[in-house]
Amino acid sequence: LQRLVPPVQETSPPRALCAPQPGAHRARPKKIVFEDELPSRALLGTKKPIEAIPGGRRPRPHPVPDYELKYPQVRSERERSRYVAVFQDQYTEFLELQQEVGCARAKLQQLETLLNSLPRPRSQKEAQLAARVWREFKKKQTDPSFLDKQARCHYLKGKLRHLKIQIQKFDEQGDQKSSVYF
Repeated sequence: LQRLVPPVQETSPPRALCAPQPGAHRARPKKIVFEDELPSRALLGTKKPIEAIPGGRRPRPHPVPDYELKYPQVRSERERSRYVAVFQDQYTEFLELQQEVGCARAKLQQLETLLNSLPRPRSQKEAQLAARVWREFKKKQTDPSFLDKQARCHYLKGKLRHLKIQIQKFDEQGDQKSSVYF
């Protein structure tokens, strides 16, 4: 994702083969890395063998997301540009959704902490009120609109990760093809 935008074709005066490209010292664009792409220290080396699954049952294979079929390996600069445009367009939507869902989760977590810290009800009326507040809390947690936003956020994250990987693979192939070996 270091080169999401196709390089600008410029004509420059001829230079020696080993001379660095003009502007090669420029700062690289910001790299986008999702949090769960980073290796988790707690999970390193903790894979269970398949035999450890109880009852000898095998997990069902996950269905392939539609974006994996719609966005196969990048084969041309034009296709790369299209993938980049989709990435940039949907990355903005993802950031907005992620912020909205994150804020809602934080508020729900804060409310749950507050509800758990309440003293025991001293009367029937307080008990009914507390029960009503808990029902409303559970209702908010299972609100279809909130769950849809959460699912969309998860979907976009997977799609963006897939696009990013496809673009990076294409860039790596291009770098290998244009490399000069001595």
